[in-house]
Amino acid sequence: MFAAMKRHLLVAPFLVAAGCGDGGELETDSQTGFAASGVLTASSGATSETASGVGTNVSASGGQTASETDATSTPTTSDTSDGTSGTIKFDVGDSDTGFDTEDDPPGPTCHVVDDMDAIGDCEQSAPPDSFTPDVQWTFGEGERSMVTPLAGNFTDDNNDGEINLCDIPDVLLISGVTIGYGQFCPLHVLDGATGTQHFQIEGLSCFGTPAFGDIDNDGLPEIVAIYNHNGVYRLKAFEHDGTEKWANTTDGDNASQFQRESGAVAIHDLDADGTPEIVFNHEVYDNNGVLLWEHINPNPGELEASTAVDLDGDGLMEVVTGHSAYRHDGSVYFENYPTIPGQSIPQVANLDDDPEPEIFVTSGAGLFMVEHDGQIKWGPETPTGVPAGGYLVWQRPGTVHDFDGDGEPEYASSSRDFYAVYEGHPANVVWQSMVKDSSGAAGGTAFDFIGNGIAEAMYADEQNFRIYDGKTGEVLLTQPRSSNTISEYPTVVDVDNDGSAEILVVSISGQPALQVLRDAEDRWIQARRIWNQHAYYVTNVREDSTIPQFPVNPWDHLNTFRTNAQIEGGAVCVPMPPG
Repeated sequence: MFAAMKRHLLVAPFLVAAGCGDGGELETDSQTGFAASGVLTASSGATSETASGVGTNVSASGGQTASETDATSTPTTSDTSDGTSGTIKFDVGDSDTGFDTEDDPPGPTCHVVDDMDAIGDCEQSAPPDSFTPDVQWTFGEGERSMVTPLAGNFTDDNNDGEINLCDIPDVLLISGVTIGYGQFCPLHVLDGATGTQHFQIEGLSCFGTPAFGDIDNDGLPEIVAIYNHNGVYRLKAFEHDGTEKWANTTDGDNASQFQRESGAVAIHDLDADGTPEIVFNHEVYDNNGVLLWEHINPNPGELEASTAVDLDGDGLMEVVTGHSAYRHDGSVYFENYPTIPGQSIPQVANLDDDPEPEIFVTSGAGLFMVEHDGQIKWGPETPTGVPAGGYLVWQRPGTVHDFDGDGEPEYASSSRDFYAVYEGHPANVVWQSMVKDSSGAAGGTAFDFIGNGIAEAMYADEQNFRIYDGKTGEVLLTQPRSSNTISEYPTVVDVDNDGSAEILVVSISGQPALQVLRDAEDRWIQARRIWNQHAYYVTNVREDSTIPQFPVNPWDHLNTFRTNAQIEGGAVCVPMPPG
Protein backbone atom coordinates (compact mmCIF):
# COMPACT_ATOMS: atom_id res chain seq x y z
CA MET A 1 0.00 0.00 0.00
CA PHE A 2 3.01 2.29 0.39
CA ALA A 3 5.05 1.24 -2.64
CA ALA A 4 3.78 4.00 -4.87
CA MET A 5 4.59 6.75 -2.39
CA LYS A 6 6.10 9.83 -4.03
CA ARG A 7 8.01 12.69 -2.59
CA HIS A 8 5.25 14.94 -1.34
CA LEU A 9 4.03 17.19 1.41
CA LEU A 10 1.80 15.79 4.09
CA VAL A 11 -0.24 18.62 5.46
CA ALA A 12 -2.80 18.76 8.23
CA PRO A 13 -4.16 21.90 9.87
CA PHE A 14 -2.09 21.50 13.04
CA LEU A 15 1.42 20.86 11.81
CA VAL A 16 2.27 23.35 9.13
CA ALA A 17 4.23 26.51 9.67
CA ALA A 18 6.16 28.95 7.56
CA GLY A 19 9.40 30.68 8.40
CA CYS A 20 10.23 34.34 8.59
CA GLY A 21 12.94 35.02 6.05
CA ASP A 22 14.03 34.07 2.57
CA GLY A 23 15.79 30.74 2.25
CA GLY A 24 17.67 29.36 -0.74
CA GLU A 25 17.24 25.95 -2.31
CA LEU A 26 19.84 23.33 -1.52
CA GLU A 27 21.59 21.48 -4.30
CA THR A 28 19.55 18.55 -5.55
CA ASP A 29 20.81 15.03 -5.75
CA SER A 30 18.06 12.80 -4.51
CA GLN A 31 19.45 9.45 -5.58
CA THR A 32 22.85 9.35 -3.90
CA GLY A 33 23.59 8.33 -0.33
CA PHE A 34 26.41 9.16 2.03
CA ALA A 35 29.80 9.29 0.39
CA ALA A 36 31.90 9.08 3.50
CA SER A 37 31.92 7.35 6.84
CA GLY A 38 34.23 7.01 9.77
CA VAL A 39 34.88 8.01 13.33
CA LEU A 40 34.31 11.50 14.63
CA THR A 41 36.20 12.21 17.81
CA ALA A 42 34.71 15.14 19.65
CA SER A 43 36.45 17.21 22.23
CA SER A 44 35.65 16.19 25.78
CA GLY A 45 35.80 19.83 26.75
CA ALA A 46 33.19 22.45 26.26
CA THR A 47 34.53 23.95 23.08
CA SER A 48 34.26 22.83 19.50
CA GLU A 49 35.45 24.00 16.14
CA THR A 50 32.96 25.63 13.86
CA ALA A 51 32.95 24.97 10.15
CA SER A 52 35.51 27.74 9.73
CA GLY A 53 37.78 26.22 12.32
CA VAL A 54 37.23 28.87 14.96
CA GLY A 55 35.68 28.09 18.33
CA THR A 56 35.24 30.24 21.42
CA ASN A 57 34.24 29.49 24.98
CA VAL A 58 30.96 30.91 26.17
CA SER A 59 30.30 30.78 29.89
CA ALA A 60 26.95 29.44 31.01
CA SER A 61 25.46 29.75 34.45
CA GLY A 62 26.25 27.07 36.98
CA GLY A 63 29.79 26.62 35.71
CA GLN A 64 28.89 24.96 32.43
CA THR A 65 30.30 26.17 29.15
CA ALA A 66 29.07 26.08 25.61
CA SER A 67 30.84 26.71 22.34
CA GLU A 68 30.92 28.16 18.88
CA THR A 69 29.62 31.74 19.01
CA ASP A 70 28.36 34.19 21.57
CA ALA A 71 24.61 34.12 22.13
CA THR A 72 22.81 37.04 20.55
CA SER A 73 19.27 38.27 20.68
CA THR A 74 19.00 38.74 16.91
CA PRO A 75 19.41 36.28 14.04
CA THR A 76 23.01 35.71 13.02
CA THR A 77 24.24 35.80 9.45
CA SER A 78 25.13 32.69 7.53
CA ASP A 79 25.78 31.63 3.99
CA THR A 80 22.73 30.46 2.10
CA SER A 81 23.00 27.53 -0.25
CA ASP A 82 23.36 29.73 -3.29
CA GLY A 83 26.50 31.26 -1.88
CA THR A 84 24.96 34.53 -0.81
CA SER A 85 25.08 35.89 2.70
CA GLY A 86 21.90 36.63 4.57
CA THR A 87 20.00 35.98 7.75
CA ILE A 88 19.72 32.49 9.14
CA LYS A 89 17.77 30.22 6.86
CA PHE A 90 14.08 29.68 7.47
CA ASP A 91 11.87 27.34 5.54
CA VAL A 92 9.59 29.54 3.43
CA GLY A 93 7.53 28.69 0.37
CA ASP A 94 8.08 30.67 -2.81
CA SER A 95 6.45 30.86 -6.21
CA ASP A 96 8.93 28.47 -7.77
CA THR A 97 8.20 25.44 -5.61
CA GLY A 98 5.33 24.01 -7.65
CA PHE A 99 2.27 24.60 -5.52
CA ASP A 100 -0.72 22.46 -6.38
CA THR A 101 -3.30 25.21 -5.98
CA GLU A 102 -3.86 28.47 -7.84
CA ASP A 103 -3.31 30.41 -4.65
CA ASP A 104 0.05 31.97 -3.92
CA PRO A 105 2.21 30.05 -1.44
CA PRO A 106 2.25 31.24 2.14
CA GLY A 107 4.32 34.31 2.79
CA PRO A 108 6.86 34.74 5.57
CA THR A 109 5.34 34.30 9.01
CA CYS A 110 6.59 33.42 12.45
CA HIS A 111 3.48 31.44 13.35
CA VAL A 112 1.87 28.11 12.65
CA VAL A 113 -0.52 28.44 9.69
CA ASP A 114 -3.84 26.60 9.60
CA ASP A 115 -4.84 26.66 5.92
CA MET A 116 -1.88 25.38 3.90
CA ASP A 117 -3.37 22.23 2.40
CA ALA A 118 -1.96 20.87 -0.90
CA ILE A 119 1.24 22.79 -0.99
CA GLY A 120 3.18 21.16 -3.86
CA ASP A 121 6.27 19.03 -4.12
CA CYS A 122 9.01 18.55 -1.58
CA GLU A 123 12.19 19.32 -3.49
CA GLN A 124 14.80 19.85 -0.82
CA SER A 125 17.81 17.55 -0.79
CA ALA A 126 21.51 17.88 -0.11
CA PRO A 127 24.68 17.12 -2.10
CA PRO A 128 25.70 13.45 -2.06
CA ASP A 129 28.84 14.12 0.02
CA SER A 130 26.97 16.01 2.74
CA PHE A 131 28.28 13.93 5.61
CA THR A 132 30.98 15.79 7.45
CA PRO A 133 29.73 15.62 11.04
CA ASP A 134 31.02 18.23 13.43
CA VAL A 135 30.40 19.11 17.05
CA GLN A 136 28.49 22.38 16.92
CA TRP A 137 28.46 22.90 20.67
CA THR A 138 28.50 21.00 23.93
CA PHE A 139 27.15 21.63 27.40
CA GLY A 140 27.86 20.22 30.84
CA GLU A 141 31.58 19.58 31.13
CA GLY A 142 31.91 17.18 34.07
CA GLU A 143 28.14 16.63 34.22
CA ARG A 144 26.09 13.55 33.45
CA SER A 145 22.81 12.94 31.67
CA MET A 146 20.72 9.85 30.98
CA VAL A 147 17.54 11.61 29.81
CA THR A 148 16.36 12.18 26.24
CA PRO A 149 17.05 15.82 25.26
CA LEU A 150 14.06 17.86 24.06
CA ALA A 151 13.81 21.06 21.99
CA GLY A 152 11.31 23.86 21.36
CA ASN A 153 10.88 27.63 21.63
CA PHE A 154 10.92 29.11 25.14
CA THR A 155 12.64 32.50 24.75
CA ASP A 156 12.18 35.71 22.73
CA ASP A 157 15.59 35.77 21.06
CA ASN A 158 14.93 38.50 18.49
CA ASN A 159 13.29 40.87 20.98
CA ASP A 160 10.09 41.32 18.97
CA GLY A 161 7.91 40.81 22.03
CA GLU A 162 6.80 37.30 21.07
CA ILE A 163 8.04 33.76 21.44
CA ASN A 164 7.48 32.17 18.05
CA LEU A 165 9.12 30.28 15.19
CA CYS A 166 11.36 33.20 14.29
CA ASP A 167 13.21 32.70 17.57
CA ILE A 168 16.03 30.21 18.08
CA PRO A 169 14.76 26.91 19.53
CA ASP A 170 15.94 25.97 23.00
CA VAL A 171 17.16 22.63 24.34
CA LEU A 172 15.81 21.06 27.53
CA LEU A 173 18.49 18.97 29.23
CA ILE A 174 18.38 17.21 32.58
CA SER A 175 21.93 16.71 33.85
CA GLY A 176 23.93 16.92 37.04
CA VAL A 177 27.43 16.52 38.45
CA THR A 178 26.18 13.40 40.20
CA ILE A 179 23.07 11.49 39.20
CA GLY A 180 21.28 8.57 40.77
CA TYR A 181 18.05 7.23 42.15
CA GLY A 182 16.74 9.41 44.95
CA GLN A 183 18.92 12.34 43.89
CA PHE A 184 17.92 15.70 42.45
CA CYS A 185 18.99 17.12 39.10
CA PRO A 186 18.39 20.48 37.41
CA LEU A 187 16.72 20.96 34.04
CA HIS A 188 18.81 23.31 31.90
CA VAL A 189 17.15 25.44 29.21
CA LEU A 190 19.84 26.16 26.62
CA ASP A 191 20.08 28.34 23.53
CA GLY A 192 19.94 25.98 20.56
CA ALA A 193 22.51 27.90 18.52
CA THR A 194 25.25 28.22 21.12
CA GLY A 195 24.43 26.14 24.20
CA THR A 196 24.35 29.22 26.42
CA GLN A 197 22.08 28.60 29.39
CA HIS A 198 18.98 30.78 29.68
CA PHE A 199 17.89 29.38 33.06
CA GLN A 200 17.63 26.15 35.00
CA ILE A 201 14.96 24.47 37.12
CA GLU A 202 16.13 22.70 40.26
CA GLY A 203 15.00 19.63 42.16
CA LEU A 204 13.85 17.20 39.47
CA SER A 205 14.29 13.47 38.96
CA CYS A 206 17.65 12.65 37.37
CA PHE A 207 16.07 9.93 35.22
CA GLY A 208 12.51 11.06 34.44
CA THR A 209 11.82 12.50 30.99
CA PRO A 210 9.73 15.70 31.07
CA ALA A 211 7.36 16.88 28.35
CA PHE A 212 6.28 20.31 27.23
CA GLY A 213 3.33 21.83 25.42
CA ASP A 214 0.81 24.63 25.76
CA ILE A 215 -1.37 23.10 28.47
CA ASP A 216 -3.31 26.28 29.39
CA ASN A 217 -3.94 27.75 25.92
CA ASP A 218 -1.93 30.91 26.55
CA GLY A 219 0.13 30.44 23.39
CA LEU A 220 3.29 29.54 25.32
CA PRO A 221 4.77 26.16 26.25
CA GLU A 222 4.69 24.79 29.78
CA ILE A 223 7.10 22.13 31.05
CA VAL A 224 5.74 19.17 33.02
CA ALA A 225 8.48 17.33 34.88
CA ILE A 226 8.94 14.64 37.53
CA TYR A 227 10.06 15.68 41.01
CA ASN A 228 10.63 14.02 44.38
CA HIS A 229 7.95 14.85 46.93
CA ASN A 230 8.93 13.26 50.24
CA GLY A 231 10.20 10.15 48.50
CA VAL A 232 7.28 9.87 46.06
CA TYR A 233 7.78 10.97 42.46
CA ARG A 234 5.03 13.25 41.24
CA LEU A 235 4.42 15.91 38.60
CA LYS A 236 5.30 19.60 38.67
CA ALA A 237 4.55 22.15 35.94
CA PHE A 238 6.56 25.25 35.06
CA GLU A 239 5.83 28.26 32.87
CA HIS A 240 7.95 28.90 29.77
CA ASP A 241 10.35 31.03 31.86
CA GLY A 242 10.86 28.38 34.54
CA THR A 243 8.55 29.76 37.22
CA GLU A 244 6.54 27.10 39.01
CA LYS A 245 2.94 26.78 37.83
CA TRP A 246 1.70 23.96 40.05
CA ALA A 247 2.91 20.88 41.90
CA ASN A 248 0.93 17.73 42.53
CA THR A 249 1.36 16.66 46.15
CA THR A 250 -1.37 14.13 46.85
CA ASP A 251 -2.15 11.73 44.02
CA GLY A 252 -0.74 9.01 41.84
CA ASP A 253 1.68 7.12 44.06
CA ASN A 254 0.54 3.61 43.17
CA ALA A 255 3.64 2.52 41.26
CA SER A 256 7.12 1.54 42.35
CA GLN A 257 9.69 4.26 42.97
CA PHE A 258 11.84 3.15 40.03
CA GLN A 259 8.93 3.10 37.60
CA ARG A 260 7.93 6.63 38.51
CA GLU A 261 11.41 8.06 38.89
CA SER A 262 12.54 6.87 35.46
CA GLY A 263 9.18 7.27 33.73
CA ALA A 264 8.21 9.70 31.00
CA VAL A 265 5.55 12.40 30.72
CA ALA A 266 3.33 12.86 27.63
CA ILE A 267 0.83 15.59 26.72
CA HIS A 268 -2.28 15.01 24.58
CA ASP A 269 -5.84 16.32 24.34
CA LEU A 270 -7.42 12.97 25.10
CA ASP A 271 -11.08 14.03 25.10
CA ALA A 272 -10.89 16.61 22.27
CA ASP A 273 -12.20 19.44 24.46
CA GLY A 274 -9.42 21.88 23.56
CA THR A 275 -7.53 21.49 26.86
CA PRO A 276 -4.68 18.97 27.01
CA GLU A 277 -4.31 16.22 29.56
CA ILE A 278 -1.06 14.89 31.00
CA VAL A 279 -0.17 11.21 30.78
CA PHE A 280 2.33 9.86 33.30
CA ASN A 281 2.86 6.12 33.00
CA HIS A 282 -0.54 4.62 34.02
CA GLU A 283 -1.97 7.91 35.30
CA VAL A 284 -3.79 10.81 33.64
CA TYR A 285 -3.96 14.34 35.06
CA ASP A 286 -5.77 17.48 33.97
CA ASN A 287 -3.86 20.61 32.99
CA ASN A 288 -3.83 21.79 36.62
CA GLY A 289 -2.20 18.62 37.91
CA VAL A 290 -5.36 17.04 39.34
CA LEU A 291 -5.46 13.26 38.98
CA LEU A 292 -8.30 12.20 36.68
CA TRP A 293 -7.74 8.45 36.76
CA GLU A 294 -5.10 5.80 37.24
CA HIS A 295 -4.57 2.09 36.78
CA ILE A 296 -2.22 -0.04 38.79
CA ASN A 297 0.58 -1.51 36.72
CA PRO A 298 0.55 -5.14 37.90
CA ASN A 299 4.23 -5.64 37.13
CA PRO A 300 5.98 -2.27 37.01
CA GLY A 301 9.40 -1.99 35.46
CA GLU A 302 12.19 0.55 35.72
CA LEU A 303 10.85 2.71 32.90
CA GLU A 304 7.68 3.49 31.02
CA ALA A 305 6.79 5.70 28.06
CA SER A 306 3.04 5.60 27.52
CA THR A 307 1.53 7.28 24.48
CA ALA A 308 -1.95 8.28 23.25
CA VAL A 309 -3.63 7.88 19.84
CA ASP A 310 -7.14 7.33 18.50
CA LEU A 311 -7.16 3.55 18.06
CA ASP A 312 -10.86 3.08 17.27
CA GLY A 313 -11.49 6.12 15.06
CA ASP A 314 -14.10 7.74 17.33
CA GLY A 315 -12.28 11.08 17.51
CA LEU A 316 -11.10 10.50 21.09
CA MET A 317 -7.75 9.19 22.21
CA GLU A 318 -6.78 5.98 23.95
CA VAL A 319 -3.84 5.90 26.36
CA VAL A 320 -1.57 3.03 25.31
CA THR A 321 0.83 1.59 27.87
CA GLY A 322 2.09 -1.47 26.00
CA HIS A 323 0.24 -4.30 27.70
CA SER A 324 -2.99 -2.28 27.90
CA ALA A 325 -4.96 0.60 26.45
CA TYR A 326 -7.50 2.81 28.22
CA ARG A 327 -10.14 5.16 26.84
CA HIS A 328 -9.90 8.86 27.56
CA ASP A 329 -12.13 8.44 30.64
CA GLY A 330 -10.01 5.65 32.11
CA SER A 331 -12.23 2.72 31.14
CA VAL A 332 -10.39 -0.31 29.81
CA TYR A 333 -10.12 -0.49 26.01
CA PHE A 334 -8.11 -3.70 26.05
CA GLU A 335 -5.95 -5.60 28.51
CA ASN A 336 -3.24 -8.05 27.41
CA TYR A 337 -1.58 -8.64 30.76
CA PRO A 338 -0.07 -11.06 31.67
CA THR A 339 0.58 -12.31 28.12
CA ILE A 340 2.37 -9.02 27.52
CA PRO A 341 4.23 -8.09 30.72
CA GLY A 342 3.59 -4.87 32.56
CA GLN A 343 7.15 -4.00 31.65
CA SER A 344 6.51 -2.90 28.07
CA ILE A 345 6.75 0.14 25.76
CA PRO A 346 4.32 0.88 22.87
CA GLN A 347 4.97 2.35 19.41
CA VAL A 348 1.96 2.97 17.14
CA ALA A 349 1.94 2.96 13.30
CA ASN A 350 0.30 1.18 10.37
CA LEU A 351 2.53 -1.85 9.93
CA ASP A 352 0.44 -4.10 7.70
CA ASP A 353 -1.88 -3.84 4.69
CA ASP A 354 -5.10 -2.88 6.47
CA PRO A 355 -5.94 0.79 7.16
CA GLU A 356 -5.93 0.47 10.95
CA PRO A 357 -2.88 1.01 13.13
CA GLU A 358 -0.83 -1.61 14.94
CA ILE A 359 1.03 -1.35 18.22
CA PHE A 360 4.63 -2.50 18.13
CA VAL A 361 5.42 -3.47 21.72
CA THR A 362 8.87 -4.02 23.18
CA SER A 363 8.60 -5.92 26.45
CA GLY A 364 10.42 -8.02 28.97
CA ALA A 365 9.23 -11.13 27.12
CA GLY A 366 10.32 -9.94 23.66
CA LEU A 367 8.60 -8.18 20.77
CA PHE A 368 4.85 -8.19 20.15
CA MET A 369 2.61 -6.81 17.42
CA VAL A 370 -0.89 -5.90 18.57
CA GLU A 371 -3.86 -4.94 16.40
CA HIS A 372 -5.73 -1.70 17.05
CA ASP A 373 -8.45 -3.61 18.92
CA GLY A 374 -5.98 -5.32 21.26
CA GLN A 375 -5.75 -8.66 19.48
CA ILE A 376 -2.18 -9.96 19.61
CA LYS A 377 -1.03 -10.44 16.03
CA TRP A 378 2.21 -12.15 17.01
CA GLY A 379 4.70 -12.43 19.83
CA PRO A 380 6.67 -12.78 21.85
CA GLU A 381 9.51 -12.86 19.32
CA THR A 382 13.26 -12.51 19.87
CA PRO A 383 14.46 -12.18 16.26
CA THR A 384 18.12 -11.31 16.93
CA GLY A 385 18.58 -14.50 18.91
CA VAL A 386 19.15 -12.76 22.23
CA PRO A 387 17.05 -14.58 24.83
CA ALA A 388 14.49 -12.66 26.87
CA GLY A 389 16.36 -13.10 30.12
CA GLY A 390 15.27 -9.96 31.94
CA TYR A 391 12.95 -7.08 31.27
CA LEU A 392 15.67 -4.65 30.14
CA VAL A 393 16.93 -7.01 27.42
CA TRP A 394 14.02 -6.38 25.02
CA GLN A 395 12.04 -3.61 26.76
CA ARG A 396 13.56 -0.66 24.95
CA PRO A 397 12.09 2.36 23.15
CA GLY A 398 11.32 1.45 19.54
CA THR A 399 11.29 3.43 16.31
CA VAL A 400 9.07 3.28 13.21
CA HIS A 401 10.31 4.76 9.92
CA ASP A 402 10.84 3.92 6.27
CA PHE A 403 14.50 3.12 6.78
CA ASP A 404 15.36 1.67 3.36
CA GLY A 405 13.36 3.90 1.00
CA ASP A 406 11.00 1.19 -0.24
CA GLY A 407 7.92 3.25 0.65
CA GLU A 408 6.92 0.94 3.51
CA PRO A 409 7.65 1.39 7.21
CA GLU A 410 10.12 -0.72 9.12
CA TYR A 411 10.45 -0.87 12.90
CA ALA A 412 13.59 -0.96 15.01
CA SER A 413 14.77 -1.57 18.57
CA SER A 414 17.70 -2.84 20.56
CA SER A 415 18.09 -6.18 22.30
CA ARG A 416 21.16 -5.75 24.53
CA ASP A 417 23.74 -7.06 22.01
CA PHE A 418 22.24 -5.84 18.73
CA TYR A 419 20.45 -2.87 17.28
CA ALA A 420 18.16 -4.17 14.53
CA VAL A 421 15.67 -3.03 11.92
CA TYR A 422 12.71 -5.35 11.26
CA GLU A 423 9.90 -5.74 8.77
CA GLY A 424 7.03 -8.14 8.16
CA HIS A 425 5.00 -10.43 10.39
CA PRO A 426 6.43 -11.87 12.48
CA ALA A 427 9.52 -9.70 12.69
CA ASN A 428 12.12 -10.42 10.03
CA VAL A 429 15.55 -8.90 10.54
CA VAL A 430 16.43 -6.47 7.74
CA TRP A 431 19.82 -5.84 9.32
CA GLN A 432 21.35 -5.93 12.76
CA SER A 433 24.50 -4.36 14.16
CA MET A 434 26.40 -5.35 17.27
CA VAL A 435 26.14 -2.90 20.18
CA LYS A 436 26.95 -2.92 23.88
CA ASP A 437 23.95 -2.13 26.04
CA SER A 438 23.54 -4.66 28.82
CA SER A 439 23.06 -2.14 31.63
CA GLY A 440 19.88 -0.41 30.55
CA ALA A 441 17.40 0.18 27.77
CA ALA A 442 18.54 2.81 25.31
CA GLY A 443 16.54 3.67 22.20
CA GLY A 444 17.12 5.01 18.71
CA THR A 445 15.69 7.24 16.02
CA ALA A 446 16.01 7.89 12.27
CA PHE A 447 16.14 10.81 9.84
CA ASP A 448 16.85 11.22 6.12
CA PHE A 449 19.60 13.84 6.43
CA ILE A 450 20.25 14.14 2.70
CA GLY A 451 16.72 13.75 1.41
CA ASN A 452 17.60 10.88 -0.90
CA GLY A 453 14.74 8.70 0.34
CA ILE A 454 16.92 6.42 2.49
CA ALA A 455 16.93 7.30 6.17
CA GLU A 456 19.85 7.08 8.53
CA ALA A 457 19.31 5.08 11.71
CA MET A 458 20.81 6.30 14.98
CA TYR A 459 21.49 4.48 18.23
CA ALA A 460 23.55 5.33 21.32
CA ASP A 461 24.73 2.43 23.49
CA GLU A 462 26.92 2.38 26.60
CA GLN A 463 30.06 3.48 24.75
CA ASN A 464 29.23 5.11 21.41
CA PHE A 465 26.66 6.94 19.37
CA ARG A 466 26.40 5.52 15.86
CA ILE A 467 24.72 6.47 12.61
CA TYR A 468 23.83 3.61 10.24
CA ASP A 469 22.79 3.44 6.63
CA GLY A 470 19.10 2.63 7.01
CA LYS A 471 19.09 0.23 4.09
CA THR A 472 22.23 -1.80 4.78
CA GLY A 473 23.15 -1.18 8.42
CA GLU A 474 26.61 0.04 7.44
CA VAL A 475 28.12 2.15 10.23
CA LEU A 476 28.52 5.68 8.89
CA LEU A 477 29.61 7.40 12.08
CA THR A 478 30.91 6.37 15.47
CA GLN A 479 30.92 9.12 18.09
CA PRO A 480 32.20 8.40 21.63
CA ARG A 481 29.69 8.72 24.47
CA SER A 482 29.26 6.87 27.71
CA SER A 483 26.10 5.92 29.56
CA ASN A 484 24.68 3.30 31.85
CA THR A 485 21.52 3.81 29.73
CA ILE A 486 18.04 4.16 31.14
CA SER A 487 15.70 4.83 28.24
CA GLU A 488 17.38 7.81 26.61
CA TYR A 489 17.87 8.14 22.88
CA PRO A 490 19.30 10.74 20.46
CA THR A 491 16.95 13.30 18.93
CA VAL A 492 17.06 15.18 15.60
CA VAL A 493 15.89 18.81 15.49
CA ASP A 494 16.76 21.97 13.59
CA VAL A 495 17.89 23.30 16.92
CA ASP A 496 19.41 26.58 15.74
CA ASN A 497 16.80 27.45 13.06
CA ASP A 498 19.38 27.55 10.27
CA GLY A 499 17.50 25.27 7.86
CA SER A 500 19.68 22.22 8.58
CA ALA A 501 19.10 19.36 11.04
CA GLU A 502 21.21 18.73 14.13
CA ILE A 503 21.56 15.67 16.39
CA LEU A 504 21.41 15.83 20.20
CA VAL A 505 23.24 13.11 22.18
CA VAL A 506 23.70 12.85 25.95
CA SER A 507 26.49 11.21 27.95
CA ILE A 508 27.60 10.53 31.54
CA SER A 509 31.39 10.54 31.20
CA GLY A 510 34.20 11.08 28.73
CA GLN A 511 32.13 13.70 26.92
CA PRO A 512 30.08 16.65 28.17
CA ALA A 513 26.53 15.90 29.22
CA LEU A 514 25.20 17.03 25.82
CA GLN A 515 26.77 17.05 22.36
CA VAL A 516 25.06 18.77 19.43
CA LEU A 517 26.26 17.42 16.07
CA ARG A 518 25.74 19.03 12.66
CA ASP A 519 27.07 18.77 9.17
CA ALA A 520 30.16 20.99 9.13
CA GLU A 521 28.68 23.05 6.29
CA ASP A 522 25.06 22.83 7.49
CA ARG A 523 24.00 20.97 4.35
CA TRP A 524 21.67 18.45 5.99
CA ILE A 525 18.04 19.13 5.16
CA GLN A 526 15.76 20.90 7.59
CA ALA A 527 14.02 19.02 10.37
CA ARG A 528 11.16 20.26 12.47
CA ARG A 529 12.25 22.59 15.26
CA ILE A 530 10.52 20.71 18.05
CA TRP A 531 10.76 17.43 20.00
CA ASN A 532 8.48 17.71 23.00
CA GLN A 533 8.35 14.32 24.76
CA HIS A 534 9.78 10.83 24.97
CA ALA A 535 6.90 9.14 23.10
CA TYR A 536 7.20 11.70 20.30
CA TYR A 537 5.44 11.45 16.98
CA VAL A 538 5.16 14.33 14.54
CA THR A 539 1.39 14.85 14.70
CA ASN A 540 1.22 14.99 18.51
CA VAL A 541 2.36 18.63 18.69
CA ARG A 542 2.54 21.68 16.44
CA GLU A 543 5.86 23.43 16.02
CA ASP A 544 4.68 26.26 18.29
CA SER A 545 4.10 23.75 21.13
CA THR A 546 0.32 23.86 20.91
CA ILE A 547 -1.43 20.50 21.16
CA PRO A 548 -4.00 19.49 18.50
CA GLN A 549 -7.52 19.41 19.88
CA PHE A 550 -8.63 16.58 17.63
CA PRO A 551 -6.51 13.46 17.02
CA VAL A 552 -4.52 13.48 13.79
CA ASN A 553 -3.46 9.91 13.13
CA PRO A 554 0.29 9.67 12.52
CA TRP A 555 -0.20 6.55 10.37
CA ASP A 556 -2.33 8.54 7.92
CA HIS A 557 0.51 10.99 7.32
CA LEU A 558 4.18 10.12 7.88
CA ASN A 559 3.55 6.72 9.52
CA THR A 560 6.51 7.15 11.87
CA PHE A 561 7.14 7.01 15.60
CA ARG A 562 10.08 8.49 17.58
CA THR A 563 11.46 10.14 14.44
CA ASN A 564 11.28 13.69 13.20
CA ALA A 565 10.18 14.98 9.81
CA GLN A 566 11.62 17.05 7.04
CA ILE A 567 9.80 20.33 6.55
CA GLU A 568 9.68 22.49 3.46
CA GLY A 569 7.55 25.48 2.61
CA GLY A 570 6.27 25.25 6.17
CA ALA A 571 4.83 21.76 5.77
CA VAL A 572 5.91 18.24 6.63
CA CYS A 573 7.10 16.18 3.69
CA VAL A 574 8.40 12.76 2.78
CA PRO A 575 11.48 12.43 0.54
CA MET A 576 10.88 10.42 -2.63
CA PRO A 577 11.98 6.79 -2.46
CA PRO A 578 15.00 6.19 -4.70
CA GLY A 579 13.99 5.29 -8.24
